[in-house]
Amino acid sequence: MPDATAELELAAADIPLTRAAREILERGGAIASARGSAHAEPIDVLAATLQSRGTLADLAIQAVGGDPEAIGAQLPSADGSAPRPIPLRQLLVNANREAQVLGHYQVDSIHLLLAMLYSDSPATSAALQKAGVTLYDLRRHLQTGAKPDFAPGESDRSQSLRSRPDAALRRRPWPSLRGVLTVSPVFLALVGGTAVSGAMLWFGILPGLAGPLTIVFVTAGWITSVCVHEFAHALVAYLGGDRGVAASGYLTLDPLRYTNVLLSLILPIAFLLLGGIGLPGGAVYINHSALRSRGWDSAVSVAGPAGTLLCGLLVAAPFMVPGHDAWITGTNLAFFEALAFLGFIEAIALLLNLVPVPGLDGFGILRPWLPHSIQDLAARFGQTAIIAVFVVLWYVAPIRDGFFQSVFQITTTVGIDPALIYYGQFHMRLH
Repeated sequence: MPDATAELELAAADIPLTRAAREILERGGAIASARGSAHAEPIDVLAATLQSRGTLADLAIQAVGGDPEAIGAQLPSADGSAPRPIPLRQLLVNANREAQVLGHYQVDSIHLLLAMLYSDSPATSAALQKAGVTLYDLRRHLQTGAKPDFAPGESDRSQSLRSRPDAALRRRPWPSLRGVLTVSPVFLALVGGTAVSGAMLWFGILPGLAGPLTIVFVTAGWITSVCVHEFAHALVAYLGGDRGVAASGYLTLDPLRYTNVLLSLILPIAFLLLGGIGLPGGAVYINHSALRSRGWDSAVSVAGPAGTLLCGLLVAAPFMVPGHDAWITGTNLAFFEALAFLGFIEAIALLLNLVPVPGLDGFGILRPWLPHSIQDLAARFGQTAIIAVFVVLWYVAPIRDGFFQSVFQITTTVGIDPALIYYGQFHMRLH
């Protein structure tokens, strides 16, 4: 029908619909269009519901003894003789009210059917009631369902939930990512800077500037990986129930959104320019109370290192190809040295993030399962604990040596030559 899609989108702008409900509404629009109407009415939606077999509404009608064909025969023609119909928006508002009362997260075909039994939709309610379909019977069917075939060992509650026809509607749906995920121009600039400096190193352009080009390549590449790390935290948090991360801009891959002056800017850049440690960097503030469960809370912390691991594997991919040594020439040697050092600091960041110290992801994985008293103490001294870790790594030789031996074991496993790392680090140092 003319503007049917626009009417549906406007009417359901703030109402979550299941796929079945949306298909019924679109079919109702087509029915209205076929009879020359510019707007769908409840009788069109009911006709579409009766034609949509296998939906929860169709199964419910049959379960309470209704006959879809008999109901269709009771529908009045939309020739002006029927009572004035309610707008599509009001029908959806009523359906959404039913969903909320029943503890459902989305409006489905069954809610549309229930709304069409309301007194403010007399044409559809009359047709349904004449066929023996009532609000009471439909609601009771949803709450009890057919007699189930219980599985051995199931609890009474599990059996009850499994037997209910609306069990799927009671599960919180995955949030839509439409319009939520974006890529910032800053991130694109970082990727571009990494690619351009990498190309110049590969082709040996400006060989006298290998040091500055290495600094640009490694720094831009590392900040790009930090964006991926923090984005992964935010994405899992969003899926786990914290919608605030979207409003904070954490799903934009923008490094300017992940800023903590000390941890995100001063320390990381200083350590990189000194040819030292690739610090975790970045900060995403999560509303832990909004997450679905402790499992999701831990998953948010796991996501960051997973993002770093993905970036590290991407950097290490050329070194993992058999015979990659044949690719290294006198012209592109500086590129492989820079790439090796970037892989080295990715391995440092991965291993460092997994240390179970407050403020780092390793502790974040464990935190939801710890007593609240310990969680509160960790929140108060988290930043101090991180600084203490760096001090220990810098000044306590046995721990520092053991840490870097572990890092070199990781890089060697993926085929990165320690000699390449050394020369890449040399180019990074301020002389």
